[in-house]
Amino acid sequence: MSAMTQTLDPHLVRDLTEAKAALARHGIVIIRSIETELEPAVMAAAKESMAAKPAMLAKMDDDELDRFVDSLRKKTMRSASELRGLHVRLLAKLGTDYIVDLVKELDGIDELFTWERIGKAATKDVDQALLDKGFAKVDMPGPDEVSENFAVELGEKWSPAFARFKSLAVQAADILREQGAVPPARTKGQKAKRKG
Repeated sequence: MSAMTQTLDPHLVRDLTEAKAALARHGIVIIRSIETELEPAVMAAAKESMAAKPAMLAKMDDDELDRFVDSLRKKTMRSASELRGLHVRLLAKLGTDYIVDLVKELDGIDELFTWERIGKAATKDVDQALLDKGFAKVDMPGPDEVSENFAVELGEKWSPAFARFKSLAVQAADILREQGAVPPARTKGQKAKRKG
């Protein structure tokens, strides 16, 4: 923030910092829900899908059913872990001093914090495994299938917080560009030199 604090109005810097902190708080709650609540919710939906076709279940003996459920659980845990890692990286990007570069990525970041993207990524492998065994895909139409708290954070709190942060970030980036105070974008080579 040092380059920005020298160039931008202190009130804008303060508002941007507060908006970033608010967004990070909502993001952290979403990530915690992905970490702790997503896997049980997907597994519950998978079991409902299986229970809806008792004839298909009857074709599986106990050992085969146990192995299948265990494989579904592993797929779900892996998907939740990958989603958690992705969203942690996205939140970390919001902390960059390279606000002009960040503004270019904001729409993509926001899109990844939607149920459409999270739900699809969480259930893709499980859905395929269920279909392969003759069951239907899991039925998880909205984030409330995970938890009420997750639905509120993702559907009601993230969007306005993100809109406020984006508006301020765009305003700051415009001012930095106008005043020629844009720091040069880091390249992979520069990053490597810093590490070495």
